[in-house]
Amino acid sequence: MSKENKNDLIHIRIEPTVKQKTEEIFNRLGINMSYAVSLFLNQVILKNGFPFNVELPKVNETELESLAKIIESTGGSGKVNKKNQTIIHLYAIGDIDYETAVFAIKRNFMQL
Repeated sequence: MSKENKNDLIHIRIEPTVKQKTEEIFNRLGINMSYAVSLFLNQVILKNGFPFNVELPKVNETELESLAKIIESTGGSGKVNKKNQTIIHLYAIGDIDYETAVFAIKRNFMQL
């Protein structure tokens, strides 16, 4: 990092839990948020882009088709209930895997 005076500010809005979790990790690493952001930005300069791959998660089409069939078999009304919408969302963003999503949807169906 350069030895220039640091007087430019960056203001960002993030979710409180994201901030808290990252600060806990940075504390264990012995750095603060400001240093971590500066480190990231300097890596962007060195790499001339993101210092890591930024890509959409790979989704297996057959998994999505299978998940859709399971959802269709749980109602017949054409509407997905709130619980299953949450499960689908978690699967779509990669927080749960396919098997977990199928298990949870089947479990919801059994509880109806």
